[in-house]
Amino acid sequence: MMARLPLLILLFLCSFLVHAQQLTVRDEVSQMGIDKASILSQNSKSTFVTNAQGQVTLEPSVANERLIIDHPSYKPVLIAGMTTDTTVYLTEQIIEIDEVVISANKWEQDREEVPNEILIISAKQIERNNPQTSADMLAQSGQVFVQKSQMGGGSPMIRGFSANAVLIVLDGIRINNAIYRGGNLQNVIMLDPNLLSGSEVIFGPSSSVYGSDALGGVMDFHTIRPAYTDSKSLQSHGAGMMRFSTANLEKTSHFHVNVQNNKWSNTLGLIYGDYEDLRAGGNRPADYPDFGKRLEYIEQMGGQDVIIQKDEVNKQRFSGYHQYNIMNKLSYRISKESELMYTLYYTTSSDIPRYDRLIERDENDVLKNAEWYYGPQKFLLNAITFSNYSSNFLYDGVKVILSNQRVEESRNDRKYQSSSFRSRTEEVNVYALNIDLDKKISVRSELYYGLELLYNDVSSSAYLKDVDTEAISPTSTRYPDGGSKYSSAAVYGNFKSRLSDAVVFTGGLRYTYVHLDAKFEDKTFFNFPYDEIELKNDALSGSLGLVVSPINNLRWNLILSTGFRSPNVDDVAKVFDSEPGSVVVPNEDLSPEYTLNYETGINWKIADRITIEGSLYYTQLRDAMVRRPFTFNGQPTVIYDGVQSDVEALVNVGEAYLWGYSIGLSAKLSDRVVLKARVNNNDGEDEVEHIPLRHTNPLFGNVSLSYRTKKMTLEGYTNFQGKRTWEDLAPSEQAKTHLYTAEGSLAWYTLNIRSSYQISERLSATAALENILDKHYRPYSSGISAPGINGILSARYAF
Repeated sequence: MMARLPLLILLFLCSFLVHAQQLTVRDEVSQMGIDKASILSQNSKSTFVTNAQGQVTLEPSVANERLIIDHPSYKPVLIAGMTTDTTVYLTEQIIEIDEVVISANKWEQDREEVPNEILIISAKQIERNNPQTSADMLAQSGQVFVQKSQMGGGSPMIRGFSANAVLIVLDGIRINNAIYRGGNLQNVIMLDPNLLSGSEVIFGPSSSVYGSDALGGVMDFHTIRPAYTDSKSLQSHGAGMMRFSTANLEKTSHFHVNVQNNKWSNTLGLIYGDYEDLRAGGNRPADYPDFGKRLEYIEQMGGQDVIIQKDEVNKQRFSGYHQYNIMNKLSYRISKESELMYTLYYTTSSDIPRYDRLIERDENDVLKNAEWYYGPQKFLLNAITFSNYSSNFLYDGVKVILSNQRVEESRNDRKYQSSSFRSRTEEVNVYALNIDLDKKISVRSELYYGLELLYNDVSSSAYLKDVDTEAISPTSTRYPDGGSKYSSAAVYGNFKSRLSDAVVFTGGLRYTYVHLDAKFEDKTFFNFPYDEIELKNDALSGSLGLVVSPINNLRWNLILSTGFRSPNVDDVAKVFDSEPGSVVVPNEDLSPEYTLNYETGINWKIADRITIEGSLYYTQLRDAMVRRPFTFNGQPTVIYDGVQSDVEALVNVGEAYLWGYSIGLSAKLSDRVVLKARVNNNDGEDEVEHIPLRHTNPLFGNVSLSYRTKKMTLEGYTNFQGKRTWEDLAPSEQAKTHLYTAEGSLAWYTLNIRSSYQISERLSATAALENILDKHYRPYSSGISAPGINGILSARYAF
């Protein structure tokens, strides 16, 4: 027996080595690993997925089978089996298919089993389109309309909802907090696209999964995730990027690196972007030759405000800013089934000028504000995520996320020829616990369920400073000076079942309880008729959906869903000047708004060359929160910041409706040429006052024609917007006369071209020329005109 021991040891070691066969899947051009490529064994029908480096380890019994290697962005490959470590190279698809997994139920699943309209933006698309900000990334899709009050911002509008009625999620964590306002919200730019592995937009009410705020939809962002190797020794990979743009003299640098072995993995990402004043287009509409010109601006000289006449009328003076982003993810693989990960995400900026306020004029047609800017927007996220994928009677997968967000923002302004500088600062501390579980009930059925606990602590401070004497004095705060608390607790469950090979049913429920408490202590500036506002709300949200595939390559979706939004601190307890001559005051009687959404859609693939997709929806709003004339202590006007102002407040109107559609086309004209088009439109009305709703947008979309080889992509495209007449503007938009023409928001289109080229295995370059005709245009509701002709150059190096 002892004589056979060395032979037995040798056989054991050999069996271990055979056991550790590794398959690597790479892009044939860039040579980089392909994340989330699926490997299907034809005999055992087992499925495996590659990691971020394109690697997966296969059992010998599987490795020896015929294997199908597939990815939505690449052509599938069949190999006869493998006896040693093998590398397979995939060729990119000229049309990306939709069979990718998404997070509509907070868990990855087949796109074809989800009834919602969903926009998927991959890391490859982000790299190719090269957006400056996440707001630009969403706008490039042609499916999300983005408003901008200033260059340092971007407020997505989704199906007639915006700001705190659409939800931002980052790595499974709710980003909307208690002071997200109902007006246009610019916070999405804090999520840099270069740190994302992808993003999804779920259109329509999603409250049955995500709760309050998900009325128009959910923007779900995924940051770069750490990857592991099969070796104990440390390995590393990463990328760096530099970009320059001419319209705002942008200078952006990006770097990320992943260091990992078989147990530990750490991803570090750094971004710095510097943007100077934005140059708008010089080719204006013939009927409005002065529209958007920056003819003059205010500058302080010798302690006095001086109005300076400008020669460069297309340069939007005081719109530049810079921003930093830092992300670090440290993960530890506890076992094959379990992982623990710590995430840090931090962003801050310089002061960001509020350009739409800097071009406001008073009743004498004189510039109103000498200064108006947001202070540095600081956001710090710390999160610990535990994941486990061992099957038991409770779950097949569970994710537990404990997170904390610290947010600081400020608003700073001073009127022309005034020595009084006002600064208001808000700080929000958010604690959250999310537990999400996935359980396969049978071969055809799956249950997604979980809970969410949320706590917001809001503090608000303010002061006045005399710019001549430096004397400091108190002033009114934006939110209650005694502090505000906003908390919620929720449980949810969503069920999916394949009723037959052609029909998938989904259904879900979520119960949410919300408590808000805001305290008013100092009544020096406003004699509030109450010391405290306390709201307690709850809601039951649900959804029912069907996906029917009567024939191959044709999918019909039908969904009925409800949504709700509970008033937050910004809705209930804010005092601010909404526009010249108006002031918004608290309303202690505000209650939640609810939606009922009916939606249908199709996706039809014809001969693997043409894809037609579309959706049609109708949404009813009940108790919709809208800004209307109000009284304060019985009076319709008050003195605010030295100005007699009309009193307004958010109130619940009886009913309103929204409807809209989205149509998309993708056609493979040849092996290398693809035509794509997208058009969207929506409209809505307050059925009590019979006036338009503020966040419905005009018709918009894009059309592109691209030519692609193995190393190069060349694309010509146009973006466009239809006209929104003055009569069709909401009253709050009509009050902003400095942003519109006499006709309202004008129609426009741009002609653009962009290209990317893979110079070597690791080095790639992109170039673009946007707004070639140098048109001067301003997207609907925006406070700053869009870039004029804009040249973009960037280079990316991967290692």
